Amino acid sequence: MQCDGERFRLTIPIEDAFGFSMGEYDLGQGQPRDAMRQLVGIMVIDALQYAEQWRVAAQARIALAERWPDCPAFQDAKPGEGPWGAWGSD
Repeated sequence: MQCDGERFRLTIPIEDAFGFSMGEYDLGQGQPRDAMRQLVGIMVIDALQYAEQWRVAAQARIALAERWPDCPAFQDAKPGEGPWGAWGSD
C-alpha cells in the first residue's frame, strides 16, 4: 500500500458525523452507501482518540461494532470493554 500524502478530516461536528455513521440520518440529498457511513465512523473514532477522549472513543467503537458487525474496523470492540480491558464496572 502506498501513501500518496492525502489526509482526510471531519468538517462537521462529531455528533453529526456519529449520527450519520450510525444511519440515523443522511447529510446530503443522495442515499449514502454503508461503506461511506463506516468510513465516517472510523474518522469519528480517530478524531476522538486524537483529542484524547479515550472513553468516548471506546463507547463509539462499541456502538459502531453493534451497528456494523461485518465491518473489520470495529470487530475488536466488545460491549463493556475498552482497548485496555473491562471498564465501567467499578
